[in-house]
Amino acid sequence: MRQAHPTTDDSLIRFGHRFLSTVFAMYDFDLLRRDDDPDPLDEFLRFEEQDLTEALLALAAIARVSDDEMRTLEKVKAAFPAGVGQLQEGGSSKPLSVREACNKVIHATKVEYDLAWTTENPLWGPWYRAQGRDVSGQWKAPALKLEGTRNGKNGKQWTARVELVPFVIAAAMWDVGRWNFSGTK
Repeated sequence: MRQAHPTTDDSLIRFGHRFLSTVFAMYDFDLLRRDDDPDPLDEFLRFEEQDLTEALLALAAIARVSDDEMRTLEKVKAAFPAGVGQLQEGGSSKPLSVREACNKVIHATKVEYDLAWTTENPLWGPWYRAQGRDVSGQWKAPALKLEGTRNGKNGKQWTARVELVPFVIAAAMWDVGRWNFSGTK
């Protein structure tokens, strides 16, 4: 008998690629549509939510399993010291670690995509700032708004905002610690 379910960061990177490709396509797909009329693109867009959910859940679940077995997410804090989003619970707000973001993705009862834009690169912005460089522009910065309750229906309500670009990078790459996205030493 073999040991558990073998995983590699290649499988996580593939799920991350699939997920980010679909999310970034969401920004532009509607530009091809014609008003509110029925459109042939509707046939393609009907798979959007299912594809996103499958890739995101697979990424979060496999990242958690890998972390449980091999502590793969420990290096993430060095790469993303401010976390990958924000968690609000019990009247307080705190940075969302990648492991906790995986948990929230898996256990959310409500999910909403925010196709946000930012003037700072969603991955390298903190690095540019730390280097004293002002690199501003228009970047797609998709986020995921999640809601749920801790410990089932009678638990504490929580909401989370997961910044998807750093989350996917952090969850998918076992050696993410080799990258210095924050610009700090």
